[in-house]
Parts: sequence; C-alpha cells; structure tokens
Amino acid sequence: MLFSEEWWIIPLVSSTVLATVGPYIYIFLQRKAEDKLLQEQRQYQATLRQASLGMGQIKDLKRLLNLIVHVVTRAVKIENCKIFLRHEDSKQYILKAVKGDKREDEEINKLSYDSPLVHYFNQMKEPLVYEEVKQRRFDIGGEGLKELEDILHDIDSALVVPSFIEQKLIAIISLGKKRSGKLYTYDDLAVFAILANQSALAIENAQFYEDMKRTHVQLLKAEKMATVGTMADGLSHQINNRLHAMGFIAGDLLDTVRLGLKNGVSKKQKDLLTEIESGLERIQANVKHGGEIVGGLLRYTRKGEQGYTAVNFQEMLKSAFEMAQFKIKINMMDVHKHFDDDLPQIKGNFTQLQEVFFNLIDNSYDAMMQRREDLREEGFRPRLDIFARESGPTIEIILQDNGIGVKESDMHKLFTPFFTTKATSKKGTGLGLYVIRQIIEDNHGGKVNFSSKYKIGSETQIILPVAVGKLG
Repeated sequence: MLFSEEWWIIPLVSSTVLATVGPYIYIFLQRKAEDKLLQEQRQYQATLRQASLGMGQIKDLKRLLNLIVHVVTRAVKIENCKIFLRHEDSKQYILKAVKGDKREDEEINKLSYDSPLVHYFNQMKEPLVYEEVKQRRFDIGGEGLKELEDILHDIDSALVVPSFIEQKLIAIISLGKKRSGKLYTYDDLAVFAILANQSALAIENAQFYEDMKRTHVQLLKAEKMATVGTMADGLSHQINNRLHAMGFIAGDLLDTVRLGLKNGVSKKQKDLLTEIESGLERIQANVKHGGEIVGGLLRYTRKGEQGYTAVNFQEMLKSAFEMAQFKIKINMMDVHKHFDDDLPQIKGNFTQLQEVFFNLIDNSYDAMMQRREDLREEGFRPRLDIFARESGPTIEIILQDNGIGVKESDMHKLFTPFFTTKATSKKGTGLGLYVIRQIIEDNHGGKVNFSSKYKIGSETQIILPVAVGKLG
C-alpha cells in the first residue's frame, strides 16, 4: 500500500538521478565518439610527422617527390596528391609528381609565376582550402576569388599547401578530397604546414645533391675534352704536315699541266689537261681550307687574342653557307637575310665564327627537315631568317627557323656536352651547342641565348663585340 500511495516517488528519484548523472554520461559518450572519429585522423597525422623527419635522408629528387605523394595519398586516404616544383628557367611551377586519380584531359601540369595561386601564396603564406574559397566567393564575390576557385577546380584540389624556404616558394602541394568525404580540419592544416616545411628542406637538399652530381659529371667531361684538346695540339701538326705535302704535290702537278697547255696540245689533250687543272685547283683550295680548320682547332684549344681580327659579318656568313652546302641541300629551305651592308665589323676569329654559324645553319636545317618528315603539314616550307644589327658596342645576330623545335623537358639540357635532340646519333655528336657557347662566350666574350617552341620553331641570339682599333 505504501508504494501504491507514494508511487510518484520512484519516477521522481529516477529523474533526479538521471538529471544528475546524465550530463556526465553524455560527455563520456561524446568523448568516446570523438575519440573514435579522430583516431584515424591522429594516426595519419602521426604518420605524416614521422615521414617529415625522414625525408631529409633521401638524396634522389624524383624518388623524394614520389615518396611524398605516395605517403600522403595512402596515409590520409585522399583521391590524389600532386607536387608542383619551382623551375627558374621557365618561370613556372611544373607538375613533377602525382599519385591517385588523374583527369588527363583537364589536368593542369604547370602554374606560371604570374598565377593568382602563386601570388596568393607569396602574399599570405598559408594553405588554401577549396570549400572556404568557394564559400567566400559566394558570400562576397570578386574576380580574384573566382580565379583561385577555378585553378583549384582545374587541378582537382581540395587543399593546397605552399612549401617555402625562407621567402622563396619552392613547391606547391595539392591534395584531393578525402575518400571518407570528411573536410580538412585545422589540425590537418597544422600537420600539412609542418610537412610542407620539411618537404622544402628535403627538396632543396636533393636539388643541391643533384647539382653536385651534375657538376661532377660535367667536370669529368670537361677533363676528357681537355685531353682531346691536348691530343688535337699534336695531331694538328701531323695533319698540317700531310696537308702541306698534298699542297706541294698539287702545285707541282699544276705547273706541269699548265706548261703542257702552253706548249700546245691537241684539242682532246687540252680538254683532259683543263679538267685535271680544275681538279688540282680544287685540291689546293681544300688543302688551304683544311689548314684553316686545323688552325681554328689550335686556336680553340689555345685561348687568347692570337688570331683575332676585325671580321666582316657578311663574308663570314657567306663562308659558313659555302661550308654548309657540302652537307645540306640549301635549296630545300628559304633563307631571308635582314641586315644592312654597313654593319660594323666583329672582333673575333674568322674560322671559329664560321664554324659557329655553320653549326647553327646545320642545326636549323635538320630541325626543319625533321618537322617536314614528322608532321607532314600541307604547304610547309622550311624557312631560315637571319637578323643582324648594331647595338652599342655589340652586334646582335638572330637566327630564326620554323623547325620542329625543342621539347620543354629538354631545354635545360641543350648546352650540356654530348646531349643531342637530333633524331639519330649519326646526325650529331651533341657537341654543337656546347661548343658554340664555349666559342662565343669564353673565346669571344659574347653571349648566346636560345629559345624554342616545340612544333613551331627555334631562335638563337648571338651577341658579339664590335671591332675597335687594331686587332692582332
């Protein structure tokens, strides 16, 4: 009867207990749920921290970049990860490593220094979340936010993290959406900022190591070329001796032939002797030219002022084309010359400059023939334009061709010894542009600049000093 009359006490006590204990139960369950939700995030954040510490030990740049995108994609479980690396020569950030889904038709593989994304990082120096950009654009609008949103969409990025060395943006790390559908948290941004900083140090270290390896290889090749130069010194004398002997023999035979022509012979004999005379004269001319080439080789291996004179550009260019006609079919291309007859003379070595322009003409010809064969464009006609003008104390010379051009990936290798872009090794040794730079810059104190667009053409700029006063 007690409980039936006081039945309300039980629910009252129960509700009082639940009201007292309930918040603690809620907090406990909430923490359990949060721990479960954050457990995966804490695991990959710890993995990324550990990876950051070990990156500095990797010296191979390609391996390092591939490792970063692989670890990030796998640990965070995202759709893709990309790294755009700073490239000083092209003034761009070029895609160097990618992992995960690729949208090849839409994918951007480079970002220029003028890109709004690069400007943003240089100013703000903080990560950029796609959803935040999208929301800010919706709230306040603005062309700048639209450009950023478009770039992040095009590179399929949910988060972009800058990687700095001091004030220098060395790389851009792009992360796709999480496969779980969750958004990136502030803890994520902090961990990725640490990863980006460590990546920058590791990338700089790997680049320095690769530069050291490249320099070492170039020094070894330079040593080999120095040995070739020493050998050339001795061989040149031997070749010159043979050339002189051939010249003397041809001269003696010419005297005999001419004496026979003077003494009177039959028409048949006269025709034969005239033909022999012409052949001997060509032998003498080639002997002389061979001697000049040998002399040029000696002067190339013995740098200095010896053999430097006032060179007439038009005469030197004409001589280069005369040399070229024995190797290429000049009539297969249109040559257009754009310069005045009163150009000042160049301070230089005639034979060395002749070799430079012979190589440039030959390279342009091969590039144009390759474009004709590879692209088979209707109405294509090989064309070489040569410009020359006085520019203060120098003469600027530009050769433009509409050849196959050079792929962007090969541009930085062009002046490396033994590298060639020609279709087969039979067409070139890879010494052309390397030797051209040595002759123009080291021997003549000039400058060589080369630019090219693949499937469009190439341009070589040569700057040489004007001859002033008496040269020895």
